[in-house]
Amino acid sequence: MAAYHDRVNPDLLRVIPRTAGCVLEIGCGAGALGAAFKRRAPQCRWIGVELDADAAAQARGRIDHVVAGDAQALAAEQLGVEPGGADAVIYGDVLEHMADPWSVVKRHAALLAEGGLVLACIPNVAHWSVLRELLQGKWTYAEEGLLDRTHLRFFTLEGIRALFEGAGLVVHDVRPRVFHRERARAFAKALAPALAALGIEREAFFARSTALQYIVRAGRKPADRPLLLQAMTLAPVAACNDVRVALPCEALATQPGVRVAIKERGAELHLGDGVEDKIFLWQRPILRWSDSLPSLRRLIERGYVIVVEFDDHPKVWPEIAANDYLNYRGAHAVQTATEELAALFRDFNPEVALFPNAIDELPPLRSRDGPEVTLFFGALNREKDWAPFMPALNAALRAAGERVSVTVVHDRAFHDALATGRKRFHPTLPYADYLRLLGSADISLLPLREDEFTRMKSDLKFIESAAHGAVALASPTVYARTLRDGVTGMIFRTAEEFGERLRALIADPMRRRALAAAAWDYVRRERMLSSQIGRRLAWYRELCSRREELTRRLRERVPQLA
Repeated sequence: MAAYHDRVNPDLLRVIPRTAGCVLEIGCGAGALGAAFKRRAPQCRWIGVELDADAAAQARGRIDHVVAGDAQALAAEQLGVEPGGADAVIYGDVLEHMADPWSVVKRHAALLAEGGLVLACIPNVAHWSVLRELLQGKWTYAEEGLLDRTHLRFFTLEGIRALFEGAGLVVHDVRPRVFHRERARAFAKALAPALAALGIEREAFFARSTALQYIVRAGRKPADRPLLLQAMTLAPVAACNDVRVALPCEALATQPGVRVAIKERGAELHLGDGVEDKIFLWQRPILRWSDSLPSLRRLIERGYVIVVEFDDHPKVWPEIAANDYLNYRGAHAVQTATEELAALFRDFNPEVALFPNAIDELPPLRSRDGPEVTLFFGALNREKDWAPFMPALNAALRAAGERVSVTVVHDRAFHDALATGRKRFHPTLPYADYLRLLGSADISLLPLREDEFTRMKSDLKFIESAAHGAVALASPTVYARTLRDGVTGMIFRTAEEFGERLRALIADPMRRRALAAAAWDYVRRERMLSSQIGRRLAWYRELCSRREELTRRLRERVPQLA
């Protein structure tokens, strides 16, 4: 039973709007769903209602407020939410346990904000496994599942829609949760003669009987005009795809009416349905007069707003200048990671948006009190940055002895230059694995030389370190913009200062804990992806509303596209 109350439904978590400031969860169990969402949106106030006293007690340590009691019997004023104050009301596999779920949903719908949502996960009694049992003359209750012995109400897709529409809500989307699709297909095939005799279309029956549960989102008003956000990414390079495209798109897809399609090094331009606004997000392209104009023309003709995502100095790719900066002039708009890059790109395109790199999920702040200290270094193409500090690093390692180990990702030369046997090397890793390694370190080394190229870089490695509890020891280049020296990390300006500060951090665990806590809190308050989602979506919608005007200006910049 304890495990039953401590589960997270990943499909339900995936559709809770990241912009939600207040969520009411009916049947919160031990608070697992709320805790998982608050790692993505710490600004959210999560209120749970739970009948089981033990589960409610556990939830109090995870979410903001817990009301112990039966949601069917509690008056609206007892739920801790004012009418119109909830951005979302969630029922995760609870409505089927209620005697009168219709009146409960109707009563709780009054708590929704104007743009708020009701979200629910509801079992599908028309699932093939239930139908098979019925054909065998069985209806066998179980401890859990579709025929959980505590279920009082049973729903089909039609009944689910009627439940929400009867509460005065508009159903935005219904998503099936499908398991064992091949077994459902075999069942539909076996029933094919009977389905034909009854005039039941086989594929429609297959679709209805395949869903074990349905994830439903409904609101007080219709969703905004549908938006297709289609992205074409690079081949994976460190965290570039994840931080700049994949994770923001995933977060944007939690908003009703937003559909996302991401493909690596390719695009299918038939995905739009004619009523959607369409954004084509093109990550780090190298656009050439010789072969890119036909692609740009096709996108314009298909009704896309072309947004180039670029987060590095263009001088790294001489072709960009050689093609007269078509990279930026040839798009409707550009989005980037730093103000320095934004100022540069505005010379070629006035439509530039700045979205600083941000953290998608904030792990709990950890505390390590043991004598062991782990240093972390993970970067691409940084030998010129770290080489001047390697002698001081090795001196600090020798002084610390067996207490200190070093984890290195990607940079084999850095690993080989370390004068210690207590070192581990990892080749370039998927982003999630990289973050897990970073989360096991105490101090993160962030050297960066001062030149035109590096000044354009972002502070991503600092906020990654801060989010995962590793104290940043960083160069002033880039990092001094946001890292507060001696408060959220340490800045060094010379090799001597690097060595002194590293030795001090190794020797003082209390100092490390204080710096790590302050940096973690900075990320929680100011650098979460969830805080950008409303602004990103508003910008994309505003671009779409001006598509004709922007296309005219684009053709004025690049007459070859006319």
